[in-house]
Amino acid sequence: MNSRPKRESGTKNGSKQKTMIKRVILTILLYAIFLVGITLTMSSMDNHYLIAIVISSFVVAFLIGREVYKKYFLDFKPKRQNINYNNFVPNDLIRISTKPFLFGLEKKLLSDDEFYFDNENFYAINQENKTAKFDLKNITELSRTDVNINNRTIWQVKINAENKELVFKFAHNYTIWNKSFLNFYNRIKTLNPSVVKSKWSLWRM
Repeated sequence: MNSRPKRESGTKNGSKQKTMIKRVILTILLYAIFLVGITLTMSSMDNHYLIAIVISSFVVAFLIGREVYKKYFLDFKPKRQNINYNNFVPNDLIRISTKPFLFGLEKKLLSDDEFYFDNENFYAINQENKTAKFDLKNITELSRTDVNINNRTIWQVKINAENKELVFKFAHNYTIWNKSFLNFYNRIKTLNPSVVKSKWSLWRM
């Protein structure tokens, strides 16, 4: 039952990436044509020539940056998820997330909650210190995303909760002295190896 949405999601992402690549290539081609055109019609020593080069370079950089933002950042953060929280916070939870700083941009990329686990459950604790609990066995995907903030890869956890898919995205808190996230990774891999989509590597944490 879960395979069809995954294929549709993969097809949609692939289509978006192809569209982005086409737009970037088209922008570069138009820029190259523009450069050839003004080079043939204007002297390279003319001040207007230099101004045209500078302005057009900024425009091209903006257009390409916008395409990259739309592809990787615009819809990256999970939105409008109906999550049931309660006031009970269990003891002895193990934290696996952290909040890297990126001048406020991190708030547009990461889920708002902090994330924890124990031997049986995965927990999302919101800013009001309320808790949502999910059975580890209901996790349908643990994977590494393409986004990296301050040398910390953003990971995502997908969970089947009451016949709906919830997605959480967070920066792991793994360090040489803190292996909590790796323990979580290994726990999920032990319970259900097929849902772990990314291989653990110290070179790509």
